[in-house]
Amino acid sequence: MIKRLLQLLLISTLVLGSTGLFAQKHAVKVTEFTLNARDQKVIIEWKTDANTPANYFAIQKSIDGVNYKTVALVLGPDPKQKDCDCYGGFDKYVSKTAKPAYYRLVHVDTEGNEQITGTKSLTTP
Repeated sequence: MIKRLLQLLLISTLVLGSTGLFAQKHAVKVTEFTLNARDQKVIIEWKTDANTPANYFAIQKSIDGVNYKTVALVLGPDPKQKDCDCYGGFDKYVSKTAKPAYYRLVHVDTEGNEQITGTKSLTTP
């Protein structure tokens, strides 16, 4: 009886957990992710394959590459680019010295599951 309950618990964790099978079924594919310094801002742009519904993206920043903080939320693709699932946002410079800043995206789907992209870095002047 206890063994069966543990099996059911394990199965429900895999199906409902944000890192389990359910989240992998709805994984977004970021096809481009770029950072550019322009006009005292870091311009963050990315594209997806448009196969997964997005509730929103969070742009996160770190100054040490370990601890991240959300600096912006992006609720939908750029409406000016009709034939593209293109997104963008920005972050203002905070450092007066040339230190790298690390950025990543957190995709949150319509069911609340999160997926974190790889990290990109940019050294701002």
